[in-house]
Amino acid sequence: MDNKLDVQNQQALRNGKARRPRLGIVAAGIGLGSVLAYLLSKVLGSAEREPEFFSEHIVDDKGTGQQQAAKILLNLRNRGFEASDEKLSLALGRPVEEVTGWTTGRELIDDDVVMKARGIAMHRGIHVE
Repeated sequence: MDNKLDVQNQQALRNGKARRPRLGIVAAGIGLGSVLAYLLSKVLGSAEREPEFFSEHIVDDKGTGQQQAAKILLNLRNRGFEASDEKLSLALGRPVEEVTGWTTGRELIDDDVVMKARGIAMHRGIHVE
């Protein structure tokens, strides 16, 4: 009888050990799935959102806000520089990352940039406002 209990105990131990790796695989799958769902929601959510501008910050004495300043820069870039951030950054004398930050609403646009953009637009005959 003791021999029969030993066999049953050994089988139970084997079955319990077999379940642990399965449980680990299931837990890893759930974790991986949730990470993928999170990343997809971030990517798809950011593509649908409009750029967030610092709307309360006034750029110049004309009362130009951040949205209007960004519109001026975007119009100048699209109409005068073949929609290229690189070409616009060269004309403004600023890094490309800064120009990209302005057009996406991640960075504040200062009055110097708006004045330069208006001057370049006027010199090239481009209507930006």
